Amino acid sequence: MDLSIGGFLSILLVMLIFIVPILWMTSAQFRFRVKIALYGVCFIASTTIGALISLPCGRTPKNHFRMFRIFEYSTFWMGTKFELRNMHYTESDKPFIIIANHQSVLDVLSMSHVWPKNCVVLLKSSLRFVPGFNLCTFLSNSIYIDRFNKAEAHKSLAKVADAIIKENRKVWIFPEGTRSSNGSMLPFKKGAFVIALQAKIPIVPLVFSSYKNFYDMSEFKFDY
Repeated sequence: MDLSIGGFLSILLVMLIFIVPILWMTSAQFRFRVKIALYGVCFIASTTIGALISLPCGRTPKNHFRMFRIFEYSTFWMGTKFELRNMHYTESDKPFIIIANHQSVLDVLSMSHVWPKNCVVLLKSSLRFVPGFNLCTFLSNSIYIDRFNKAEAHKSLAKVADAIIKENRKVWIFPEGTRSSNGSMLPFKKGAFVIALQAKIPIVPLVFSSYKNFYDMSEFKFDY
């Protein structure tokens, strides 16, 4: 029996209507992957829209706030609440370096609630290929660093120190260099400390408390 494209799509739609709810109710891994995918879509959409809105403003750290606000609104479905403590340390108009622990992709949402004025972020070079995000970071004066090329890495660090001195910038750095898979702190790279010494500015440590009570990739847990 020949099956038309319309008939095939109808059968597929019926299967999805029945199968997706069953998987959602019975599979933690399915729920986890759907939520992570939705979070990723929100992130890419927010950075892309934020970048397009920021184009008339040129390159400025202020563009971070446009993307962050859009991202916060787009992730309303998570219902995440934040408790901020001792944030007066980040409200200074003077330059400083923020070093923060890096747990997961959820850190971006956490960053949006504590981002200081006139701040740029140091990013690994591979992120420059993420669509939408790369344009957003370009317009926000973010600085990429190639961790596997020492000569280029030193140039990037010198560029950061120069920007701090000339433009009174603050810099956000994840000194671990990558996300921790088990929640423990990884050894710090020395880049943040090199910049602090070159620019003669203080380091402000910022800690995101553990997400384990609602997010755990190893257990496919993403509850909110």
